[in-house]
Amino acid sequence: MSLKKEVEVLLVNANFSALPGRKILKSRNLVCVDLIWPRKGIARKSAAREALFKKGAADFTSEEWAKRILFREEIDGRTAFAVSITESVTEQKLKRFARLTAKYALKMGADFMEKAMVGYADIASSPLDAISAMVGEKDAPKAIAQGVLDFSDLPKEGEEKIITIPLLKPDRKSQAGEITLSIRG
Repeated sequence: MSLKKEVEVLLVNANFSALPGRKILKSRNLVCVDLIWPRKGIARKSAAREALFKKGAADFTSEEWAKRILFREEIDGRTAFAVSITESVTEQKLKRFARLTAKYALKMGADFMEKAMVGYADIASSPLDAISAMVGEKDAPKAIAQGVLDFSDLPKEGEEKIITIPLLKPDRKSQAGEITLSIRG
């Protein structure tokens, strides 16, 4: 018996509770979310976007659906969410991230067409590929908060579940904040 359910995953809010004040008064950061093993054959789906934090908090609820949605996926029984938030990034780094994301998405799209639809899940990995390309650079944005949460309480059709993922500092010894996601069935 399959437990597959189609869900939407949307950003609700994020906040930092334990980072130095100068970093959180107003900052622009990248929020990266991975959906881990949503179903057989799909090891990971990735989404990333910029977020504007004011006094350590980012509220996504007033944004349009198209900006808040991270995934619209079929999940087979259970999955996990892996989240990271980078240090504040400059406008130049955001533009580079957008260019690299587009580059990898186009490359994957071309490969997708050539292989006649084999491996189409790779297109969704383009944000992660863009960040990976930036990692080798000396001024690449570093993660300042990370968290992982296993999830198996899938909502029924028409239902919504709100989950909060604790975010730890890179040393993984102390909490830095949390991010809240909405899972809609």
